[in-house]
Amino acid sequence: MAETETKEESTAVEKEAKPKKKLPRGEVHVFDNWCKGCGLCIAFCPQGVLEANGEGHPVVAHPELCTACNWCYIHCPDLAIVVRKLNGAS
Repeated sequence: MAETETKEESTAVEKEAKPKKKLPRGEVHVFDNWCKGCGLCIAFCPQGVLEANGEGHPVVAHPELCTACNWCYIHCPDLAIVVRKLNGAS
């Protein structure tokens, strides 16, 4: 039984030692005066970066989650969103 515990412990140590893969990072900027508040960017952001303000317009609520996938930029009908990759992002 001691061998089983040793194998499990060594597996746990190996998992901790593996470096986590870094996701790309991005920065989202919303031009409020261009946005009509359609909500596409909020509804379909795969990372949940954007939330609606009191007027239904998007605000960057969770900037640390942005992976610079550009979904919001590509699908914004008003061209009111810009996404840029941060340094070190691949």
